Amino acid sequence: MPSSQNPSNNSRNVWSFREFCLFLQPNQLDHFLRMRLIRLAITIMMLVSTVTVSADKSEEIRKNMTRQKGLELLSSYQSLYLLSRDSSDLSYQLKCLDDLIHEARRQGNTKVEDDSWVEKLIFFYNNELDDSLRNAFQPTLALLKDHNSWKNYYEVWTMQVNLYNFSGDTGMGLKEVNEMYHDAKSRQNRFGMGMAYYAMGNVYSNMYNPDEALSSYQKSVDILMELDTLPIHLSDVFSYYAEELVKVRDFLTMERLTAQWEKFLNTYYEPDADNVKKGEMANRWRYYYLACAQAALGLDKLDQAEEMLNKVKEGGVEDEVYIQRMWLYYQARLYQKQGRYQEALKLNDQSLLLMMSSDDQSIQIQTRQQRAEILEQLGRYQEAARLYHEMYNLSDSINTHDIKRQLTEMNARFHVGELELEKQRAQYRNTLIIVSIIIVALVLFILFRYIAAQRLKVAHQKLEEAHGQLLTAYDQLEETTTAKERIESELRIARNIQMGMVPRVFPPFPERQDIDLFASITPAKAVGGDLYDFFILDGKLFFCLGDVSGKGVPASLFMAVAVNLFRVAARQHQSPAEIATSMNDVLAEDNENSMFVTMFIGVADLSTGRLEFCNAGHNPPVVKEADGTARFLKMKPNSPLGFWPGLQYVGESLEDISMRPIFVYSDGLNEAENAHHDQFGDDRLLSLIQEHDYESAEQTINLLLDEVHEHVGGAEQSDDLTMLCLRIHGNKC
Repeated sequence: MPSSQNPSNNSRNVWSFREFCLFLQPNQLDHFLRMRLIRLAITIMMLVSTVTVSADKSEEIRKNMTRQKGLELLSSYQSLYLLSRDSSDLSYQLKCLDDLIHEARRQGNTKVEDDSWVEKLIFFYNNELDDSLRNAFQPTLALLKDHNSWKNYYEVWTMQVNLYNFSGDTGMGLKEVNEMYHDAKSRQNRFGMGMAYYAMGNVYSNMYNPDEALSSYQKSVDILMELDTLPIHLSDVFSYYAEELVKVRDFLTMERLTAQWEKFLNTYYEPDADNVKKGEMANRWRYYYLACAQAALGLDKLDQAEEMLNKVKEGGVEDEVYIQRMWLYYQARLYQKQGRYQEALKLNDQSLLLMMSSDDQSIQIQTRQQRAEILEQLGRYQEAARLYHEMYNLSDSINTHDIKRQLTEMNARFHVGELELEKQRAQYRNTLIIVSIIIVALVLFILFRYIAAQRLKVAHQKLEEAHGQLLTAYDQLEETTTAKERIESELRIARNIQMGMVPRVFPPFPERQDIDLFASITPAKAVGGDLYDFFILDGKLFFCLGDVSGKGVPASLFMAVAVNLFRVAARQHQSPAEIATSMNDVLAEDNENSMFVTMFIGVADLSTGRLEFCNAGHNPPVVKEADGTARFLKMKPNSPLGFWPGLQYVGESLEDISMRPIFVYSDGLNEAENAHHDQFGDDRLLSLIQEHDYESAEQTINLLLDEVHEHVGGAEQSDDLTMLCLRIHGNKC
């Protein structure tokens, strides 16, 4: 699938003379180059034939245009432009496009005019005419807005965001995509909102924020798949989404994504498509099959991966360099997993030949690293170690840590001593330098020993000065220590104040036997940004649990504001969705630091057991059913509080939670990491709640605290950890 990022590695390929000779051997090149030369010759012949035919057709169309009017004339201009695309003369293509726009405007045909302007921007974009593209954006957007051509309008706006993003100006890209989303939302244009989330995912991906990128891509898929007519842009969304999932190695989600992808392709492309669309359709299916193969390989489903790679090959892998390179890489990866190392090495030979025509350093690293792994699996350890060494010297940012680790392991295991020898030489040089210094010092000591008495007085004076400086430094250290202790004391007071803002006495309602409730909060720093609150009002239990972005003092101040806003809104007998909407409007106003809080808000009727709730971007709570099974509560998505003012939050309800425990938590639980950066995980959380019988809310939270402490071990706590467990009797009293 097409790459969403262009690594800034513009260095030329680094090939040793020995490597170059090795891969120019006839047994490696004959078949590969022969086939490429044949295809090149055929392509040139077809191109010449196409240009000749196109020229003849263009001349015939121009002769007939003198007698044409209206739509017939407009159709001829469109045909001329389509034929001009077979030419390599960009100025001629642009002239045909301008003629089409001019005629459409003259006839007052706004649809053709709008579509032609979009085609013109795509022409600039595909031919990297960035200055022309930037100059044309605003006039085109104004024209499309004036014509109410909203699909074209948001397609052009997406193109503008991508231009900023892929040219390195991600800050401007993020600003534009936020404006685009709010514009589409104000018009209730679902296509525009879906395209905004797609462009937002691209921006976050370039900002190396995979969590936000994946969330944005998923929202784009959810919105665009609900449209009555599925847009072709979904194909790009699926491609970029899958690429981001490969980066984070989330192959389970990728496998689920391919099911939606297949549904889109089957819906969009009808069996009786014309030849032009059939070519496009085959290409789209190849990207889909490649994604399926990537997911299957990541999940070790080798038969399924082999089937998908065969389908990619059946569709033709040599028409497009990217598809060919990716097929070679993943087919070799499949052979590695199947133990067919010689076959994997042959495919890697072809990948290396393709690599020679690319100056993308990431491709060089990926191809050479795969070759080193295959050589190691074949027992050719010295060759593998040499490749790791070359990759380590070549790479300045890509996989440096992994390559260095693999190189060190190879040297230690198979005594490949180039690096060790260099280290020994450096140590030898350092030893010579130290010995020389010692000798020079001894000579100087002997030569100048006799004048030590004369310098004693001067040394004594300097010693007194140094003593005075030491006393001054001691005083400064004492002042610094005092200031540090004062800050720590103030932080302890702040922590006590913060902890006093949340209920800390349990059981909280000792006079009521129909409520079992317990909560705990463990900040990662002296003060934190997690919060919870609950109280009873008119026979209903209002409760919430939230997680403020960031940690420390800023998060704690934001947390204090959020707690008070919840209490004020709840005491006005508002529903959870109304509470969330009110809080968001206040928190988003003048929010210069762009802070936000995810929150789960619930209102439980203590007499009927009915639960109303609203989830503002928070982790899904866990519900334990009467039969002992535990599940995550499925909820409609809402934005975190504080992003943008004016959002309307959606609430939901459960008719009866009587005697069904509800467990709410912050991501400090499921994302808690040990020293190896392994997370506690959602699956472990769910199984613990399901496998242990419910005794009380306090017992449930203490169980999870013990488990997460055992998992983390001696690793430093990375995030605030907050939990709340609730069970009401409701109508089961």
